[in-house]
Order: sequence, then C-alpha cells, then structure tokens
Amino acid sequence: MAETAAAPAGGRALFVRQSSGLVREVSVRNALFYNTAAFIGITVAWAPVFYTLAFEPVGKAAGLTSYAWAAIITGACCVFLGLIFASLATVMPRSGGDYVFTSRLIPVAGPFLAWVESFTLVFASLAVIAFEIPIVLRNTQISGEIIGIGTGSAFFKRANGWFASGGAITSWPGMIGALVVIALILLVVIQPTRRFHRIVTGLGAIGLLSWVVMWVAGLAFVHRSSFEANLPKYTNMTAGALQKAAATGGVLGHGFTISTTVLPFLMSVVLFQYIGFQYSAYIAGEVRGNIKRGILIGVLGALFFAVVMNSIYVDTLGDRLGTQNLLGWGINFWSGGNTPLGQPTSLPLASAIARPGLWPVWLFVSIAATLWPFLLCPVYISLISRISLAWSLDRQVPKWFGQVSERLRAPLNAILTAIGISIVLAILQNFALLPKSIAPPDGKLNLVSTIWFSILMALFSWVLPGVNAVVSRFSRPDLIRNAPWRNALWAFGLIWLAFAVFTYWFAGIKPISDSVSSALKPGHPGVLSYFNNTGITLTIALYAIAVIIYIAVAIKNRVSGVEMSLLYHELPPD
Repeated sequence: MAETAAAPAGGRALFVRQSSGLVREVSVRNALFYNTAAFIGITVAWAPVFYTLAFEPVGKAAGLTSYAWAAIITGACCVFLGLIFASLATVMPRSGGDYVFTSRLIPVAGPFLAWVESFTLVFASLAVIAFEIPIVLRNTQISGEIIGIGTGSAFFKRANGWFASGGAITSWPGMIGALVVIALILLVVIQPTRRFHRIVTGLGAIGLLSWVVMWVAGLAFVHRSSFEANLPKYTNMTAGALQKAAATGGVLGHGFTISTTVLPFLMSVVLFQYIGFQYSAYIAGEVRGNIKRGILIGVLGALFFAVVMNSIYVDTLGDRLGTQNLLGWGINFWSGGNTPLGQPTSLPLASAIARPGLWPVWLFVSIAATLWPFLLCPVYISLISRISLAWSLDRQVPKWFGQVSERLRAPLNAILTAIGISIVLAILQNFALLPKSIAPPDGKLNLVSTIWFSILMALFSWVLPGVNAVVSRFSRPDLIRNAPWRNALWAFGLIWLAFAVFTYWFAGIKPISDSVSSALKPGHPGVLSYFNNTGITLTIALYAIAVIIYIAVAIKNRVSGVEMSLLYHELPPD
C-alpha cells in the first residue's frame, strides 16, 4: 500500500499511513498449530501438576475431578470468546488482535484501554516465557532420570544435577542452561515467516504424537499398584507419604460443588492453561484464504485440545497412578516439599516408575513433550512482535520498533527486544538480585509468583473482548456490518463477560481485598508486605507505567500535530 498523507488547515500534518510489510503466508493448519503451541506448554507431561496450583481441595464427581469439571466449564465459555475473535477478525483482519478491536470499537476510552490491555498482555506473555524456560531444563533432567530408571546408568541417575546448583536449577549452571534455550528460541523466531510456521507446525505435530503415545501407553500399561510398589525403590518415597501430603496440604477434596470459594480459583488456573488458544487472531493480517474459516478452525480446534488435555486426559491417567498420589506430589512441589526424585508431577516420569521396562516409550514422550514449552516461547515472542507492530502503526511506540524486516517479514526490533527482556528475567530467576521482600524467600523470581503475576496481568485481555462484542453494534456498526454472527455478538459478549468477571472477582479481586483487610489488623503483616510477597506490587507498578507511557505519547503526538481521532477511526494498514 502506498504512503498517503493529508495536511489540514493550519499546516498540521496527519499521520502518514503505509503498508505494514507483512505477507499472508499463514495457512489454516499453521494457525491451528500456532494456537496449540501457544497454550499447551507443559500440559502433555505435567498436566497433573495443575491440580494443586490453586491450593484448593480437588474432589471427584461423576468420574471426573473438580479440576476437570472446571476445565470443561471454562472451555464451554471460551467457545463464545473464540466466536468473538473469529467474528471481529473477519472484518478487521489485522495484526494486533484485540488491541485493534478495543481501540476501534470502544468509544472515547478505546485507544487508552487497548494500550493498557495489550501492554499488560505483553508482560504477561514475557512472564509465561520466563516460566517455560526453566521447565525446558527440568524436562531435560526428567528425560535423564527416565533413562536412569530404565538402564540403571549412574550418569543418568545424576540427571538432577544438570543445570543445577545445590540441587536446584539456579545460579550460573541454571543461567547457562537458560541462555542455551534462549539462543535456540532466537534461532527459531528469526526465521522468515513461512519457515517459522513450518517449524512450529512440524515440531508441534511431533509434540501431539507424544500426547497420543502417553495417553494410549499410559492407559494400557500403567497401573496404580505397580507405581506404588516401585515408588520406594526408585525414589525413597512411599505412596503413603504422598497421600498424607495431599491430606495435610488441604488439596484432598470430596465431590464437586459450584461455589465461589473453590471453582473460581480452579478456573483461574485453567485460564492460565488456556491462554493462547485464541492467538491466531493476533496474526490475522498474515492468515491467507478465508479469514473467518482460518481463525475459527485455529481457535476452536486449539480450544478442543485444551479442554481434552485438562479434563479427560489428565483424569484418566491420574486414575492409573492414583489421583491422591498425584495431589500429594503436586502440593509438595508447589509448596517446596519433598517430591519423588526432586521433580514435579510428570506423567512420563511416573509411568517410568510404574513400568520401567518401557522406558524408551516414556523417554520419547518426555523428549517430545519438551518441545511444547520450548515452542511456546517463540510463538509468544511472535505474538509480542505483532502487537508491537500494531502499536507502531498507531504511533504508540516509535516506528522503528515495529518496522518489518524484508527478509523475515516480521518486526525484528520488537523480537530482539523481547529476547533481551527474557534474558533479564532469566538473570533475576537465577541470581538473588531483588529485595527478599519483593521476591521471597531468597530474592529470586520463582515459578509460583510468575504464574500468579501473569494471571493478574492478563485481566484486561480476558475481559475486554466481551466488552467489544457488546458495544460494537452501537459504537461502530460500519465496521461490523459484515461480521459473522453480527446479531448475536452482544449475547456472546455478555456470556463471556459473566464468566470472566465471576472468575476474576472471586479468584483475584475479592481475595486481594480480603487479604488487605486482614493485613490492616493488628498483629498481621502490613499491606505492602502482602503486595510484595504476592507479586501485586509489580502488577500495579506495570499498570501505572502503562498509563504514564500513554499520557506521555498522547502529549507528544498532540504537540507534533497528529490527529489521533482520525487515526483510530480507520483500521491499521494491511
């Protein structure tokens, strides 16, 4: 698209529009695997570890755990979110996804809300990358442990010492391992767009194969009796110790009831697991062919995998190993207690303990499943770069930041910036450089705080799509005139808003309010201490930074004579 410009009265120049520089090279299959890679992460191997992340009781009803029911309920509501994204992306097929939708659909405050929404999503995504990088290293350790169990090799029995200092992935060994992973991430993400998506699709297919192998082989060959019998032999722990940990840790529940004390917390963990299933809408400017069909298949197809993996898959394999055993293993991992072989709840590792003779099968699953947390990282960096491109087209960041490289057909500067921030986060994870009051207990970023930080930072990204769907018919009927399901969009939006507000109110805002009230009572730690320990301080700080940046850029653009109201009235260039 050629550059265009206009000069209104007074000689003030309007924003100069030009083509984005992107090309439509993403197929429907690529979009599906892009979304799938964006959400699976550690689910194939570590699915049971999320039973206990909410630190709430997990019981069973009608053959499924309460976590599985939360995954199904969340998935049913996410269908409406998927339809919203598919509908809006069909008539606004631009990179940036909901940043574009919010900035164009919500009257007056839309550009501000879109900036805050996307800015916080970027940092939530960076936090997820920081979570996944050490997981890649842990999965490498687990693969070594599986070989050690199967062969008795002393070298592989010491796999927990790989990338580790004092038994933990930290310090210089952990940092060197993280740098190797980041270098491989960079190698993937700086490939030209078409090759990048071929890599994601190809490795993603191998990862999906490992999921099928784990499920089939686990159901066929793994039994609770053999797992419990072999556990002391290979780990020096007993099933009784795990079951006791589940009971004393408060995660052993009975039945499943829809309440505001347990369900929202489980659903917030599930949302953390699902985030990413809708991300092909953020690269809609590169999807070729029928946009509606491509986005819809990519979004709902990935959602299907997400629901199955977090419900039937994890529960059926959990039954084979003993759900209470997995609950005890999981709560000990999240709370820093003793775990089998010092590792998190890993399905291939647990299967190797139950059936050591099949160690090559479990090793394949473990190695292939390591691809998922690795793949998530370049996909998230790709997402961040497309949001950055949308920002630069709207003058929210300098033009050079989102400039598209002709070789890569991608915003290289934004990619390199995201890689740089990932290195900084890896440094903060491996070295005690932060005050202990902010990063307890030792001044390093940890996995639990990283997860809850990313959940809080993603609040606007979950809520505003529903707002967009509700207001669009009134605010911009011209934009959604040809949108699929146009007459039902408002209903989709209300259903999704009801779910998102319920979850975030009872799992996020209300607990914070209650904790602040308790912290103000005599004899309790202060509010600041609570905020520091839970990551809320950093969350508030980044929201404040987003507001300050927006105000500064708005003043700069006004002084430069940029007519922002006209800019946001139009869609970004194709």
